[in-house]
Amino acid sequence: MVNAIQALPEPCVFGFALRSAIALKFLRYGGGREPLEIVEVPRSDDPLPGEVMGVWPLQGTSYPAQARLCRVPGGYTFETTDTGRFVIDVERGRVEIPVMDDVILREQRLHGIPMILSFQARGDISLHAAAVEIGDGAVILAAPSRYGKTTLAFAFQRAGHRVLSEDMICCRAASGEAIPGPALLRLRPDVIPETLPDGLFVADQRPDRMFIGFEPGRAGSGAPVPVRAIVFLREGEKVAAEPADPVTVVKDLWSLSSRLGSDEGRADSFRQVTKLAGSVPAWNVTRPLTLEALAATVDMVQVVASR
Repeated sequence: MVNAIQALPEPCVFGFALRSAIALKFLRYGGGREPLEIVEVPRSDDPLPGEVMGVWPLQGTSYPAQARLCRVPGGYTFETTDTGRFVIDVERGRVEIPVMDDVILREQRLHGIPMILSFQARGDISLHAAAVEIGDGAVILAAPSRYGKTTLAFAFQRAGHRVLSEDMICCRAASGEAIPGPALLRLRPDVIPETLPDGLFVADQRPDRMFIGFEPGRAGSGAPVPVRAIVFLREGEKVAAEPADPVTVVKDLWSLSSRLGSDEGRADSFRQVTKLAGSVPAWNVTRPLTLEALAATVDMVQVVASR
């Protein structure tokens, strides 16, 4: 008798069922709905006609790099000086990515602006936040850059909770759900223990970051998870929590949201931010920005998420 080999469910990220021949490393499996095609094209620096929407310096690199976003018929182009051009065709559900040797960096760029534009086109919003699954719900860990979101998310992973996103989360305000992003943690080498938790592996190592991937069983499904709480991470002398002021919640969520696309799209994003703020409990959690405070912070977030 020949045993059948059980195939993995369909690859997924941010709720998209991916159609691609490219070996992407940081995906989840199952739970995707809308198809999204990812195709590889030769790198080209030839200018394309389009409306320039913004040019800005990229953050998180040890070298100077810039990004450029343009509106073109059917969607957008997003170019970075360290990877090349991504073409986001929101009408056809397709993203073209450039051929290049550094596939880890390319995938990192893909899961940023190109994916945000793709899921915004279906009506979802993005927040500059990590997210973890506690029990049957998601907790959004909201904070600006360099506030330890990824390190805290890893602490939740070590405590037995699933990481849904390390830095940017897709939200569906109409149903109050978070949609898992790439199964990835980008961590400083000094915060990684000698032995990684089961199901995690080192996908790549850079001078200032290690890229930690998830085996399929640990990555879990890409299906939406109901949001149980929003936690705003603040710096303080001790670990403490208090309910967040509703007016401040809207302002803080809006400051952490992506405001790309048309004026109509930005107005819709603001409406969704307001709806999310009014439907989910929000907390301010203060803690020292130290490794020693991680365990107590995890405990505090678990307490507020259960209320």
